[in-house]
Amino acid sequence: MNRTMTPQACKQNKNQFSILPSTRQPILGICGLSGAGRTTLIEALLPELIQRGLRVAVVKDDCRKLPADLPGKDSDRLYRAGADLFVLGGEDFSRQDRSESNAYLLRGIGLHGAGDAGFSFQLSQLARYYDLVLVEGHAQTPVQKVWLLAEEERLPADMETVLRVFPRDEARGAQVLDFLLAWLQEIWLQTPVWACVLIGGRSSRMGRPKHLLEKEKTVATTWLEHTASQLFPLVGNNIALSGSGLVPESLAHLPRLPDIPEVSGPLTGILAAMRWQPALSWLLMACDMPDISTEALTWLLDRRRPGCWGTVPRLHEDGYVEPLLAHYDYRSAPLFEQLLATGSLRIGQIARQKKIETPLVPFALTASWHNINTPQELARSRQAGAV
Repeated sequence: MNRTMTPQACKQNKNQFSILPSTRQPILGICGLSGAGRTTLIEALLPELIQRGLRVAVVKDDCRKLPADLPGKDSDRLYRAGADLFVLGGEDFSRQDRSESNAYLLRGIGLHGAGDAGFSFQLSQLARYYDLVLVEGHAQTPVQKVWLLAEEERLPADMETVLRVFPRDEARGAQVLDFLLAWLQEIWLQTPVWACVLIGGRSSRMGRPKHLLEKEKTVATTWLEHTASQLFPLVGNNIALSGSGLVPESLAHLPRLPDIPEVSGPLTGILAAMRWQPALSWLLMACDMPDISTEALTWLLDRRRPGCWGTVPRLHEDGYVEPLLAHYDYRSAPLFEQLLATGSLRIGQIARQKKIETPLVPFALTASWHNINTPQELARSRQAGAV
């Protein structure tokens, strides 16, 4: 029998989760009164979450007079269970307090808070680098939360941000894990998706802008218009164009992103997009793939899941990755910034990161990754009826 209790105040279907209007990020409070078993539960959850490839941060809320990180203390237990630890303290989190916790702070960060607004901002920043942020807190912790009942405790008085209440029994750990994974999947898929089409190449081998080539000899539809038509069913007008040059009148309303100074190649396009909108999920594509299909784009988006920061596919089992028709979560932005910092412009190197998946493209969809660079290749494709 499932003994989890859903507060009436939430007014939610059992298969849906109430999301605060300002929150689409995977930040969840594990809250309850003293003695409710918050640390013990988080300690038990961490190995299960990490085994699923999730990068987890644990935030200690209301950490005034933080004890030293000695063996057996809460912070030490959570660190040993695999979490990165962060302290978001108030004004009482003084320099003296921090000096007593040097061992702990080697593993985390002590920050002075600025009320609920500052605390929320700090959590939001953490969520850009982690798959899941768990906040060990109390009733006043300003995040969505699950509430752990202590012995003999009834429902908490403030239910506004409580998503689910769990009684203290042997099944609680498994119940919280099931809830958390389902909630995280839904949160992850709520990240808005945009597309960025790279049109800024010189097209030196083709001799003219490839994005303005006609899709077919008898149809006045450019490659760029065809790509946009395949994107519209999935992202609507959430399409940005990276690079300079003319575009068809039908697409003149789309935002244009200028290149990043002193950066060339595709890296400038993806960095321009991610810096412009740092909380979006991006479909990135080149303009020289005239056969992109909605089915192929759907296949990319269907692979989104918690812990995956990008899908950079391969056409062959032992072949190169295809980074110019790929999906990138916003958490991958630091990986691209790192490429820039090292002086590398080869965005395919991003696929070496363990948070990036490199699946094999189904054979029926491989045409979408067919690119054309020269007039000779274009002539052969048109002769074969592919373009």
